[in-house]
Amino acid sequence: MLDVQATMPFQILISAYMPKDFDRANVEIDVNQSGPGGEPMVQLTYRTRKGAALYVREWVPVNPGMEVLAASRPIETKWGKGWLLRQGEDLAAIWVDIGPLRASIYTRDQTAVPVENLLAIADNMGPASNRVVFNFVVDPPQVKEIPPPPPVEAPINAEGVQEVDLIVTPGGYSPLRFSVKQGVPVRLTFRQLGEVGCGNELILPTGDGQTASLRLDSPADRKVLDFTPQQLGQYQFFCSHTMYRGVMTVRE
Repeated sequence: MLDVQATMPFQILISAYMPKDFDRANVEIDVNQSGPGGEPMVQLTYRTRKGAALYVREWVPVNPGMEVLAASRPIETKWGKGWLLRQGEDLAAIWVDIGPLRASIYTRDQTAVPVENLLAIADNMGPASNRVVFNFVVDPPQVKEIPPPPPVEAPINAEGVQEVDLIVTPGGYSPLRFSVKQGVPVRLTFRQLGEVGCGNELILPTGDGQTASLRLDSPADRKVLDFTPQQLGQYQFFCSHTMYRGVMTVRE
């Protein structure tokens, strides 16, 4: 770990807590990956004898405000606000920012690593050294969700049209939640920042049972959608594989 750290542009963090069955001594270290914005990244993989795996990824984001964990919920951590993603009983991930460093702790099997254990790992992160005191008996903390921020209100231009600039990044949509007024025309401009895979296609319910689909042909492309929302409520928009998701609120 210390040898690898000497080649990285940031301090590698490890957790003083690890669930009992995971083999800390034989951690796999991979530096041949990149962060969402192409940044240097390190991935630490811990395994049990039964084959369960736990992953810790670390990088310094180029634009942390634009990188979001798609479909996640804000939670409390020792380091301040974090993000929690759960998909059934399979994938679970927690993102935390520790100084300029972003850490992603995740598993593909929540039966082997409950989200409480992921949070305990995140809360006990610290610099890798030869003097780390390890702990296997930490009581996993309770996961406390934070109410999501209010949706971004679409401004109305001089022509009386609500303008929404919706950007999809490797980490999700920005804004993730936005609101528009009922009965007022909306002009939504859809564009992407970086390589987003299936995120280049946007499926957006526009009300009255209608759904619009926009597709970006390249990172430089942009598409414009004009519609007038008529029904109050919350409408989830997403990509073609529902990997990226956000919410539009139609208010009075």
